[in-house]
Amino acid sequence: MKSNRCVATLLLAFGFILVAGCDEDPTRPATGFIAVTVTDASGPPVSDVEIRVVPVGLTAMTNPQGVALFELAPGDYFVDANLCCIGPGLIDYHVLVTVTGGETEVVELRSCLVCV
Repeated sequence: MKSNRCVATLLLAFGFILVAGCDEDPTRPATGFIAVTVTDASGPPVSDVEIRVVPVGLTAMTNPQGVALFELAPGDYFVDANLCCIGPGLIDYHVLVTVTGGETEVVELRSCLVCV
């Protein structure tokens, strides 16, 4: 009901101009976040790692702090990454994450040694 009063007030004051805040849909779920952190086995963050979120096809690189952040609608997603690992070669991550509106899900990925 408060929304309707806001729209009515704006219609009287401005004729046909509406403010975005007045047409919010209270039934629309809030977005949530996936924060992916990548660290080396010895502890330091790993930057410039490509992180993918499927099935939506979003891609981001980790920043100098080893973090990639994604904003998504609530639901189930997979976080994919291929991390270099001296010895076995690559670690292929495919991690299921459930996003809840208004929450941040943290996914921690570890490499065994950064490839140079």
